[in-house]
Amino acid sequence: MLLLEHAHEALVRLAGELAERGESRLPTERVLAERLETSRTTVRKALDRLEEDQVIRRVRGRAGGAYLTGVSPQAAVDGSRPLCHGHGILRSLNTVKGIPEILHEQGFRDGTTVISAGLEAAPARVGRALGLAEDGRVVALQRLRHADGETLSLERMYLRTELVDLLGTEMKSVYRTLRAQFGVQICVADESIEIATLSTLEAALLHQPAGTPVLKLERTGYDQLGRAIEYSVDLFRADRTRLHVRSQSPVTPRRM
Repeated sequence: MLLLEHAHEALVRLAGELAERGESRLPTERVLAERLETSRTTVRKALDRLEEDQVIRRVRGRAGGAYLTGVSPQAAVDGSRPLCHGHGILRSLNTVKGIPEILHEQGFRDGTTVISAGLEAAPARVGRALGLAEDGRVVALQRLRHADGETLSLERMYLRTELVDLLGTEMKSVYRTLRAQFGVQICVADESIEIATLSTLEAALLHQPAGTPVLKLERTGYDQLGRAIEYSVDLFRADRTRLHVRSQSPVTPRRM
């Protein structure tokens, strides 16, 4: 039953995303089952619920499938078309949190694939960010993040070598592991954001065409003692990610 509930919640979000984009046809049961990492039977039951709630209608035959009811394309208020739909993942720049925690808070099922992990010579920019000697080494991790079974981001993380024992953990949620097992908490992060395009290798990992625009976030993380502990480069799919930041101007007492 829990698997069915997760599949139903994911399909409700997908329906909202498609409606935001003015699209009416859902992917096939096979594609949905692969994306959600569940059985076609579970997907079929979740679709049954959507049909009972009149969210979708099913069409039989070779050109058939599941379609959203009452969806008509419409332009955004300002005439532009946002690349990310309204139900994408919200990445707040106001707090320091790991991706699994962010996804859980927003009701998404998180997933992590560790592509590579080990010790290596620190690239020049990483060495500068972490204050290492020219021949310094770092713990290097490359991970692929998923939300509801679909790719979200590709991350390259570098950590100081005193955290080498991290390589003996599952490396799914590094921030949580650092807190629980090493007594290290990333409290402050300096981040820069720019638009980049995917290389052929990056595109293959994210299941996107080469040259697709992504949000590139470069981050230096500092622990509770103010030490630079982490340097990361994250490539977030722009069609699945929205950024949020709250800015505040200092207020000085004055007569209006």
